[in-house]
Amino acid sequence: MRRCLTLCLAALLLWSGCLAETPTLMEDPENGRWEYHSDALTIVIDQASEKVKVGSATKTREYCVAEIWASPESPLYPVMTEPTKKRPAGYKLVSPELLQEKAHPLFAMSDDMYGIRLQKYDYKGVVIRDGEILATKTRNSAKKRAWPNLDTMALYPDGSMKTYVCDAYTAEEYLAMGAQQVFSFGPILISEGEINPEVLNPKYYPYNEPRVALGMVEPWHYVALVVRGRPKGSYAGVHLDWMAQLLQEKGCVEALNLDGGQTATLMFNGKIIETGDKGLRSQGSMICFGKIGE
Repeated sequence: MRRCLTLCLAALLLWSGCLAETPTLMEDPENGRWEYHSDALTIVIDQASEKVKVGSATKTREYCVAEIWASPESPLYPVMTEPTKKRPAGYKLVSPELLQEKAHPLFAMSDDMYGIRLQKYDYKGVVIRDGEILATKTRNSAKKRAWPNLDTMALYPDGSMKTYVCDAYTAEEYLAMGAQQVFSFGPILISEGEINPEVLNPKYYPYNEPRVALGMVEPWHYVALVVRGRPKGSYAGVHLDWMAQLLQEKGCVEALNLDGGQTATLMFNGKIIETGDKGLRSQGSMICFGKIGE
């Protein structure tokens, strides 16, 4: 009898172990919850909506917070439009749906929108994707900087992220330091656990807008934030300090503001679940985790 119970327990443990290795996917848009769990990647997305006073008006503040536990087996990766003989990857802008179709990422969010700066702006920022330098010309941090100020966040092979002022390092120096990806937009929201005093200044870019941010709690543990803010008659948007404080509450010790407005996009399992506006801007690249069907 004891041997039978032992065999049954062993079989149950083996069955439980097999279940743990089987990825699970849950989508509940009515309650604002999406989840994915596997041995290599966990994603939990919560959508929140609340009424807030903006001046004399009452508007909706809607946003998604995605908590992501990645791994060396399932790291952050970029998806970009294809390069040509004359133009680098990410230069061509297409709909987020087409970028999704290119690589079928499970999770995709808008990034620093470097492609539009390659096309239209003198200062592009230091931009690196998959160890390849795509842009180098950045701003002078000693001077008053236009928007975006082109502060950066670098991702390293150990899963760590670190924010830097725009001209802290050259692209070549980032590569020498081991950076695999460098996102350039800004401003820095959180550095070494402290909120950037600049974003706490109510006079610094004092607008409530659709926003996007990415932060790190610890290596391989990230938090993404996408906030809706348009049409402005209905949606409140947020200021930079609101994002920084929320990300700090979530445990982030590093965080960078990315491109918002009509660029703001969050996709999960092939569907758009949050946007900054009712109309989406074409994009050349996105930040991704996982693959659909894996």
